[in-house]
Amino acid sequence: MKKYLLFFLIFLGFQVAIQAQSPEREKGRGVYVELFGNGITYSFNYDQRFANRFDGLGYKAGISYFAIDGSSLMTIPVGLNYLLGKEGKYFEMGMGATYLRGADKANNFTVGDSRTVGDGFVGTMVFGYRREPVDGGFLFRASLTPVFTGEFFWPLAVGISFGYAF
Repeated sequence: MKKYLLFFLIFLGFQVAIQAQSPEREKGRGVYVELFGNGITYSFNYDQRFANRFDGLGYKAGISYFAIDGSSLMTIPVGLNYLLGKEGKYFEMGMGATYLRGADKANNFTVGDSRTVGDGFVGTMVFGYRREPVDGGFLFRASLTPVFTGEFFWPLAVGISFGYAF
């Protein structure tokens, strides 16, 4: 699991290095660490607009890994998002899914008090504020990030992100 996280971080590093050589931003791209949010505990993410613009439709993909006392959790959040706004200040909304791979000492991951999950997906949403300068630099996000499955709905999940727009 740690090798996936390392691969993803290397990929993000190459993306930032390649884009740093370009004199002007052509489209909204960013890398960030999200605390809580769609990655459940935390996640390292890459985000990009589809068109050559800083608002509009885009996608994000991330990864996280957490282990303590023989239990572990890997998450892979992916999703589509839409930015409304201008001049680096946006309202963000989107939907996606997070793949969960967890294990305790008995190779099970418990959600709540009784539901046990080895692998699975949860649906995710995002509604929030994004500060992403048009000329690149410090990226900030604060969001309400509801999580749902066919069995539960957790509407008050939140996320906060810090990163770099390029």
